Parts: sequence; C-alpha cells; structure tokens
Amino acid sequence: MKLVALIISLVSAGSVLQEKLVGGNTGFNCNPSLYIYNVTKFVTSPWPPVKNEWVSLGMNGTMTQNVSLKGLGIYVQLNGANLYQETIPEDGNYNAGQYYALNFKAYFPSIIPNGKYQVDTKLINTAGNPLNCWAVTFTMA
Repeated sequence: MKLVALIISLVSAGSVLQEKLVGGNTGFNCNPSLYIYNVTKFVTSPWPPVKNEWVSLGMNGTMTQNVSLKGLGIYVQLNGANLYQETIPEDGNYNAGQYYALNFKAYFPSIIPNGKYQVDTKLINTAGNPLNCWAVTFTMA
C-alpha cells in the first residue's frame, strides 16, 4: 500500500567527524553480537518524536574492523509488527579504529497510526551484512 511509503521519508547525509559530540544517547543496542560498528552516541531530536515534524537522528561510533559500506538499513515496527523498511545508500571504506558519524532525518506525518514504534538502524557492508543494530522506541498518540 502506498500509505506505508508516506509513513517515513528518510534523508541521509553521512560524514566522518574528527571529534565526538557532547550529549545524551537515545535508544539501545538491539543486537550486541553485531559490533563491527561500535555506536558510542545516538541522538534523536526532538525526543520523543511527534507527528507532523521532521526528526533528526545522529549515529556516531567507531569501526572495529576494516569495512566497505553499502548503506544504512532502516526497519520500522508498529506494536511489534514489521511496518516498513528502507536502505539508504552509504558508501566508503573505513579502517578499524576510524570514527564515523551518520546524520539523517525522518518525517512522521499526522496520518500515521497511533501506537508503539521501534526503529532499528543498521549499517550494512558491501556483502550485505549488518555491522550494528541500534534502536529507538517511542509511542505516537
């Protein structure tokens, strides 16, 4: 259904930063066995997200192995059921120990259903494997 495509529009702008940003994290590691990209900071603003507004998300961390990126996977669940997924192209080669930051935006239109959302974000390498899993959960009312 085309309505699902309207639920979340994502725009990415990846960049490598030289220093860590200061502030608190939102979310949690949703799969500790995925540690090739070690997330040290994840910020969502505004927090919690609200309908009819763009939300900025920033993920910062360090590569623990040499990797070649293919994309950022976004997986959205509503009340525990898979709702939407998208892969945003990202590329570049990164060395073990290299700091990497990714900033993107999501829009939650007023027509999205109320309920409990979980949004998982996973960097994907060129072999199609996830390097990490970071999730935020929130309720839309």
